[in-house]
Amino acid sequence: MYKKFITKQSISFLAILLFLNAGCKKDSADDSPDPLSSTGSIQVKVSNEVDGQAIQLGQQIYTNSAGNLYQVDLLKYYLSNVTFIKADSTEYNLHNYELINAAIDSTCQFSGAGIPNGIYTRMRFNLGIDTTRNHTGAQDGDLDPINGMIWTWNTGYIFFKHEGLFRTSAGADTSFLYHFGTDPVLVTVDLPLSNFEIKGNSQKIFMTFNLNQVYSNPVTVDFNGNNIRQSTSVADRPWMSDLNTNFPQSFSIDHIE
Repeated sequence: MYKKFITKQSISFLAILLFLNAGCKKDSADDSPDPLSSTGSIQVKVSNEVDGQAIQLGQQIYTNSAGNLYQVDLLKYYLSNVTFIKADSTEYNLHNYELINAAIDSTCQFSGAGIPNGIYTRMRFNLGIDTTRNHTGAQDGDLDPINGMIWTWNTGYIFFKHEGLFRTSAGADTSFLYHFGTDPVLVTVDLPLSNFEIKGNSQKIFMTFNLNQVYSNPVTVDFNGNNIRQSTSVADRPWMSDLNTNFPQSFSIDHIE
């Protein structure tokens, strides 16, 4: 009888040990690190400025390289098809359309996910809307006509708007309106990236848009006799060409986190 009693107790004790040991093994497996994700994400923050000064709407405090004193009452523009490029020319396109409105900070940032891991050396995007979406396709979100960035259903989107006032060479304050667009002047911006690596993580890119560069680098744009332009006539073409030349220099990468 004593031997039988010991056998039952031993079996019970061994069962408890096995249960505890299995529990410890399970906990140990749960603590193991998750495998590295094969993709990551980005957030881009755009700062709108004039030669280092944050844009203040309704303030006649800015001077371009032609010596024109001016102000910004409205500043909107489209950034689209943001693409990240590796050294081997592999590309990842976000296929996005972002309406940046200097008056609304929440519009001055956007994000993208599913970017394959790797080191990216360049960031390319358009200022404006590519031909495949400029006249056809869904018109919702940032492309919704309610945003006031479209001429008609046929002629397409306004790529860039700057409205305000400027002081003429005769000393008079007068209206200023630049509406830039149409397919032939779609702008391509190509920026170098430094220390930008996706490895299953999220990266933040801080980008600057300098409005004065649009009017000065490399072509000087004088507002006198040139203050109302809407990209609609033959007379607008030299102005459109000047802005198209200058826009790529107006963007820069400030830093990456």
